[in-house]
Amino acid sequence: MDPVSSIYDDAENIEKLVASAKINEWGPIWRILGTPSHPKKSYLINCIPENRRWSILHQAIFWNNHGVVANLLQFNTCDKTVKAKEGTSEIGPDGKKSPEEVAEAFGHNELKPILDMYPYQLHDQLPVTFLPLSDGADDFALGLLRITLASYKTAFQLHTQEIPSFSDLLRDVYNKIDTSNSHWKLVRDKVHESVYVICHQTCLKIRECESKERFYTAIINTYTEEKSYLYDHLNTALRRQRQTDYRPTADDLALGPYVLMYQLLLLFWNKLHKERRVTYRRMRVSSDDLAKYQVGTKFAWMSFVSSSVELEKAIMFPTCGPTGDRVIVFTIDNSSASHWQPRNIEKYAQYMERERVYPAGAKFLVTKRTDCVEESRIFLKLL
Repeated sequence: MDPVSSIYDDAENIEKLVASAKINEWGPIWRILGTPSHPKKSYLINCIPENRRWSILHQAIFWNNHGVVANLLQFNTCDKTVKAKEGTSEIGPDGKKSPEEVAEAFGHNELKPILDMYPYQLHDQLPVTFLPLSDGADDFALGLLRITLASYKTAFQLHTQEIPSFSDLLRDVYNKIDTSNSHWKLVRDKVHESVYVICHQTCLKIRECESKERFYTAIINTYTEEKSYLYDHLNTALRRQRQTDYRPTADDLALGPYVLMYQLLLLFWNKLHKERRVTYRRMRVSSDDLAKYQVGTKFAWMSFVSSSVELEKAIMFPTCGPTGDRVIVFTIDNSSASHWQPRNIEKYAQYMERERVYPAGAKFLVTKRTDCVEESRIFLKLL
């Protein structure tokens, strides 16, 4: 199934999942998810779509359905730390409450041993940075964005399946937001309610935006705010994507609307100028990661990638990205016209680092490398 069709198919399945869970009907849910030993679309298990506040695990807890809770927890995609969106229920304000906290609030104490029985493994997934293009980067590098569009189909106005490609679909989504006098407010509110469970201060800044340009600016500015570590969370979420066995955590999915909005701005906002000059990026990696950057190799970086037009400002960010005992300095040729050219965010960033940011999924060719004891120099050409 092509990426655009898969969005509409997933959107229909997500609606069935949450509607069925709300009325304690689980047959349709197993037909979508499959079984723990033979999963189908289990990557949708943690979705909390627009106009919903609870996951299907929260709903199973509400119904005190022991068998269903146990079965959901056996899926290796199930995130038992999933947090409810901001709101109120029979137990009062329940924003950010986990399934265990909801069970406790309802007095379903017998569910705690069931929740404790299954270890949580999703956050232990090793994020991947380097993605060989031969592995199908075009199709799955933007998997988080596809699930987000499926979960927020109304907010992002997906009304037709006739758009030929995923890139065209993203452009259409952006144009609908950018050319409307009021639609951007709905998108702002959806970004706010979703990112609320990850970073409260960030969502407040977004919610307070009173104009479209301030909303756009807030998306970029909060990404560059180092104290919140938002850039760390969302880039880790992007690097957890896989071609097979994609297992997004609940926090990954909560960041989806924000990630999608930032990607749209990097690709299409005309106030972010494309950089054609050479940019630099410095990283610390393992020896195994370093060995992947061989001359002639084509690859994609799945996360947003910061770089600088000044070598001395291309500093490493130790809290974000891969770690290891080898230092790489990337020198990147951006001279050819490309969909992936880095955008100049200086005007909207918190710090003057001469920063240029590549959209998620940007593609490169290794053209040269030199190695010495102190560091390796890798020369790239943007594709």
